Amino acid sequence: MGLREGEFDKSTSDPQVEIWVTQMGSWANMNTAFIDRENQVVAIVDPFDGEAWIEALSHENLVPSHILLTHTHRDHTPGVKAIRNTYPEVEVWGHEESVSPSLFGRIIFRRTDFTHVWNHAPNQIETWKCGSIELSVIHSPGHAPGHVTFHGHGVYVAGDLLFTMRSGRVDLPGSDPNAQWRSLAFAKSILKSLPCDWRLIPGHRYDWIDGSTPDWVTIEQALAHNLSLNAPNIESFDALAFNRFDDDLAA
Repeated sequence: MGLREGEFDKSTSDPQVEIWVTQMGSWANMNTAFIDRENQVVAIVDPFDGEAWIEALSHENLVPSHILLTHTHRDHTPGVKAIRNTYPEVEVWGHEESVSPSLFGRIIFRRTDFTHVWNHAPNQIETWKCGSIELSVIHSPGHAPGHVTFHGHGVYVAGDLLFTMRSGRVDLPGSDPNAQWRSLAFAKSILKSLPCDWRLIPGHRYDWIDGSTPDWVTIEQALAHNLSLNAPNIESFDALAFNRFDDDLAA
């Protein structure tokens, strides 16, 4: 059974960094936070419900200090406003290319004013460090421009680059199937270098190979069963049915 709406899984990967994971919203968005209590660092990735995050953290006398965005699609940023309104000093990080130039793209992308940006090239890694938290930030465009992933402290936070069994669609404004394929190839090389029991936390809790909808899978499981990671070439990847949908523009 997966996490109930708004329920938090709390674990400690090392003595100084806690990992909180929760599922929020009608698209089963997965949210992750990296927490260093000693240094008062609380970094939330893609907050869906800002008020729910504020409430959950306040019960343990914690305050959001950073928001880290994988990308700025509307379903990954709706909680930013509430957190910023309550804590105006919070830092908001994202890649400078996390925008869409098209008018139609404004339906998909939410306007987000960053306080800090990454600007590294696709499939390059930057290190983000605050207190005892140290994350590798990979620029992984394709599903969305400026998309990034984060890994460290026992988790790989995939955003919409990867779900448990598949990957993010490539038919939205700013999507690029070729860039997605390159990002997936680089991600696979990184995943192979990480401990096999680390958790891969997807941007959304979608179907797994057995019909269940787990909150996460291990890196070993993802490497073995994810259809996108195991596509033998770009033609096979591009032909995967989940790359394109006729729907309400959900992620």
